[in-house]
Amino acid sequence: MGKGEKLLELAEIRSCRFVRRINRFTAEVLVGGKRRKASLNNTGRLEELLEPGRVVYCMPGGGRLPLRLFAVGESGSGSVIDTRLQAAAFEMAMSRGLLPRLSGYRVARRNVRMGRSVIDYELDGERKILLELKSAVLRRGGLASYPDCPTERGRRQVQDLIEWIRSGGAGMLFFVTSLRDVRGITLNAEADPELRDLVEKAARAGLRLGGMNISFRPSDSGILLEDPDIPVLL
Repeated sequence: MGKGEKLLELAEIRSCRFVRRINRFTAEVLVGGKRRKASLNNTGRLEELLEPGRVVYCMPGGGRLPLRLFAVGESGSGSVIDTRLQAAAFEMAMSRGLLPRLSGYRVARRNVRMGRSVIDYELDGERKILLELKSAVLRRGGLASYPDCPTERGRRQVQDLIEWIRSGGAGMLFFVTSLRDVRGITLNAEADPELRDLVEKAARAGLRLGGMNISFRPSDSGILLEDPDIPVLL
């Protein structure tokens, strides 16, 4: 259901070459023979994807930097690493009823304060769900994994979701990946073993898990839904 459907169409896309990562939020790319700075909306390390010389795709920056690096070339398509675009694709897929685990749900609120955390979404449907979206862009064998570095924020969010569930609420972790030929999504115990243990504990308490796989198609600048229900494997 929904596989291959275009979720978003982008404009004014530039094919570039990655040069280096300047800091967590800025990269240097080569475009038209000139070096330019591009913003990055992903605080993960991304070392597997952001390799010098690799094809990357940029869109207009809209801020202090002229470009925004949003995808990395992979086997003729693009892996979307921009978390804002991942969120936009997720919202579009859900609004069209393309995500089986969220059929009948809609976004009620964004950036919801809960305990010590801010959770991405409050969803309305059969019952209220607090949902946190995570970006799984590290390849481990045939799986996409999250995180690619230790994440105190992620641990805190899962702890607060556990408390929310124990008080009678419903919570969900939903992962967005954008890697070709992966059969599922998993937690990266090498990067953050405590987070993996917390998610397992949360799942036993009733935390729901879900995932989707998307890609960027350079030929028409579209972001496509590749798998609306990719398994999450603990």
